[in-house]
Amino acid sequence: MSDDFAPEFIVIGSGPAGVSAAIPLVDAGRRVLMIDGAHPSPLPNEQATQPWRRMLGETLSALRPDDGLSPKLRTPVALDVVGEFQRWAEVTEDSFFAVGSMARGGLSQLWGAFVAELDQDDLHGWPLAVDEMAPSYRAVTERIGISGSTDDDMAAFYGMSGPVLPALPIGPTASAMLQRYAAGKAYRDFDLGFARNAILTVARGERQACNLSLACLWGCPRGAIYDARQDLAALQRHPNLQLRDGATAVRLRQEPDGWAVETAGGEPLRAPRLLLAAGTLGTLRLAIPLLRLDKTVLRLLNSPVMAMPLLMPGRLGKPAPREGYSLAQLGYRLRYAAEPTHYVTGGIYETIALPPSSFAARLPMGRRAGTAVFRALSPALAIASVYFPGHCSANFVTAELCGDDVRLGLRGDVSDDFADVARLVRRRLSAIWRRLGAFPLPGAAIAVAGTDAHLGGVFPMGVADTHGTNRYGELNAAAGIHLVDGSVLPSISAKPTTLTIMANADRIGRHLAGAP
Repeated sequence: MSDDFAPEFIVIGSGPAGVSAAIPLVDAGRRVLMIDGAHPSPLPNEQATQPWRRMLGETLSALRPDDGLSPKLRTPVALDVVGEFQRWAEVTEDSFFAVGSMARGGLSQLWGAFVAELDQDDLHGWPLAVDEMAPSYRAVTERIGISGSTDDDMAAFYGMSGPVLPALPIGPTASAMLQRYAAGKAYRDFDLGFARNAILTVARGERQACNLSLACLWGCPRGAIYDARQDLAALQRHPNLQLRDGATAVRLRQEPDGWAVETAGGEPLRAPRLLLAAGTLGTLRLAIPLLRLDKTVLRLLNSPVMAMPLLMPGRLGKPAPREGYSLAQLGYRLRYAAEPTHYVTGGIYETIALPPSSFAARLPMGRRAGTAVFRALSPALAIASVYFPGHCSANFVTAELCGDDVRLGLRGDVSDDFADVARLVRRRLSAIWRRLGAFPLPGAAIAVAGTDAHLGGVFPMGVADTHGTNRYGELNAAAGIHLVDGSVLPSISAKPTTLTIMANADRIGRHLAGAP
């Protein structure tokens, strides 16, 4: 950062929320300093192309024993992205897995790229209407590139605020399920269609379209999957944005003319306003001391998630496809009760690109036999993810201030009625999968809270309490501090949250761009 650069705004974090808030500020000519605890990291298309390096990691980290996490959290990329956050956060976890990132681009390096807009029912209780989000949904969609269908049964559910690129071709297992769905009678409270993914099917600038190389899980070498580092590279071409590398924010301090950010091993950085985009848990650590409470207990929302393995007998003995992608192929929605937000949603994934070890470890046999069984069955296998709404979660954060230190404890739990809801959903989905020619296998399981990474609700917009924020994410307890990531979402629907987090950050950035 040049010595004469006096920022009007400091953005903490370089992930999807950080770049989305910074772009309208920079476009309006405002001076923005972005600070990031990470150091420059090459995009996948700039990295070494040796397959073993991408698949196993420089230190062969992907060969460690299976720990029950999602396959995408066990890749070398994920271990690098998440590992440093685990060391920095120093969070005590009880039935909760704290997912966060200190890496350049945040969790966008390993996200599933599944996207959806919220509708007015999803925004119930928010201090804003869906019309206020639509321009930002459109801006983000145009910027990052989203593909899918605009005329199937799921198109309206995913939202149509911005342009949608043509969908990628789906694999044979997903295709067979979709054909049976289209040919059958209507399903009660159930819809199925193409998934909506932030992946290019048409080249855009330096980013190439997906070539179905099955490389999604290990970092797309073509840049087809959106990564916040792509936006950051474009932002750095503007003279009114400067980036401070390796600047881990450790404390925020109010001063007469604004705020100072104390960084590890560096002098304080100052600006009239700060935008916290460190991810829900990272922002939690930085913002909790501003509440000036010795001990704080806050609710933390997440989307409980279940994985259901499926077998399609009609695909047994068929050759495995040699090309494809490991993002969601199909998406669905099932209403399980009359209330508008009482639905589950998720994706159907083909398993051909997933590592056998993640499945073999769960089979009642040795690893070698389990791997052989998986390889024989994989052309007929699929995985259905099932995301439940945030009101099914009952997680709590306990924060204690000890001088300058913050002690955080996370306890994961679910609502009292969740077991009944999950049982009902599993039964209804199992019947639907069978109608579609896919038979649920034993092993459906609810993931540990937090692994879904759909977090929010700790500093909700529109809540008047000390820990609440206004409609622009400004913390009630600290004027000039704006939270722009998932921490301010008043509720979590069953839909994926990243697109909404980015759109809300864009909305806040647009507002602040015109602020005095």
